Amino acid sequence: MPLIQSIEVYVVVNATSATTTDPVYVGVITKHYGGREFPLRYQKTSMSLVGGQTYKFGFSTTGGDYPPAWDSQGSGGNSLSAYPLEVSDGAQFDQRVYLRKEPVRADGQADNALFLDDVSVTLRLDSGEAFFYRTRYSTNEEPSLVRFANEYGQIVYLYPV
Repeated sequence: MPLIQSIEVYVVVNATSATTTDPVYVGVITKHYGGREFPLRYQKTSMSLVGGQTYKFGFSTTGGDYPPAWDSQGSGGNSLSAYPLEVSDGAQFDQRVYLRKEPVRADGQADNALFLDDVSVTLRLDSGEAFFYRTRYSTNEEPSLVRFANEYGQIVYLYPV
C-alpha cells in the first residue's frame, strides 16, 4: 500500500477574522488504515493565525518548499517518517481530509472565531500520486467562507478535487 510522503496545507484567513491562537489541526482518515491529526497551530508554539494572511504548512518525509509544521521533523511526534500513514490503493475518494479547531484558546479562555476564505490540502504519496482537497467542489468556484467557532462548529471536511 502507498504511504503518504507529504501533507501540504494552504490556508487563507479572511480579512475580517480575529487573530487566534487556538490550536488548529489537519486530519487524514484512510480507508482500512485509520488516521491521524497533525497540528498546524499548536499551543506550544507562539504562532497566531492573523486575519488577511495566507499560511502554508507542511509535513514531509523529504522536505518541501514550506516551513515544517510543529514537531514534524525526524522522529518528532508528527513525523511521517517516524509514524507512516498508509492509504488505499490510489483511490482519492477513499481518504477523508478535514480541518479542526479546538474550541478553547491556548490560555484556556473561550474560543476566538476563525474565518477562512480558502483551505486546500495536498497528499503526496510515495508512489508519485497526489490527491487534492479543498473547501469547494471545483477550482473554478468562488471560495466559500469557512467559519470555526462554538456557534458554527469546529470541523470542516474538504472535498476531493
